Amino acid sequence: MGGEQDIRNMGGLSKKLKTTYWTFLIGCIAIAGIPPLSGFFSKDAILMNAFANSKLLFSIAMFTAMLTAFYMFRLLFITFIGKFRGTQEQERHLHDSPAAMTIPLVILAILSIFGGFIGVPEVLKGNNLIGKFLLPVIPPAQHVHSLSHSEEIMWMVISTALMLGIIVAAWFIFRNYKRKDGTGFGKLLENKWYVDELYDKVIVQPLYRFGDFLKNVIDNKVVDGLVNGVGRAVNYGSRQLRLLQSGQVGAYVLMMIIGMIFIFVLQFFIRK
Repeated sequence: MGGEQDIRNMGGLSKKLKTTYWTFLIGCIAIAGIPPLSGFFSKDAILMNAFANSKLLFSIAMFTAMLTAFYMFRLLFITFIGKFRGTQEQERHLHDSPAAMTIPLVILAILSIFGGFIGVPEVLKGNNLIGKFLLPVIPPAQHVHSLSHSEEIMWMVISTALMLGIIVAAWFIFRNYKRKDGTGFGKLLENKWYVDELYDKVIVQPLYRFGDFLKNVIDNKVVDGLVNGVGRAVNYGSRQLRLLQSGQVGAYVLMMIIGMIFIFVLQFFIRK
């Protein structure tokens, strides 16, 4: 994309960035918590423990999981689906990343697919290898409630259905995305709460003005003025002292007499 980072100016990249698209899709499915990818098992462990011990925390965690699924697939659909919204010049140069970048993506995608199987819960007839591995350093929490297998299965199904519903909703909303400027609260979100503008006004611009003050006043007038003033004083003094060395004998005799008179006068007053 030639440095473009605004996904609103992308779209349709799945046709040109195939490796990136498929690894990105796998990552989105995993982070949305869809079984049997790795994110499902980690999300399930968090949600089930939250439900067993705090309904408030469970509600927050479930909402956060749904929000995560929505914004990840929003990102996927706006970036890779639909029509390209960039410039013709950008479209001509679209290409997948080099192997140095795509190979790590493929490795991470494979781990996202199979990595969760080291933590399959007992309710799914699994052997939680990661839990047993960490047991010596992270002992089981005391006085913590747990769900029955039937309740855990029920919430697994419900959470998965909710995530799938969120993904479908994101598909219908963003599959034919067309850029348009937000209004009201949407504009506030679109401009990132105006944090950058606030930071510019409160931090950047005052620092620039302070830097200009240091440059134009302190440096140019005070520091340079002091150094240049000393230089001018030395230059002026040397020019005046140079007049004493005129090469005229009469001038030297006159200065000698004036010096002698000054010394006599000085001794006269000191003696008194």
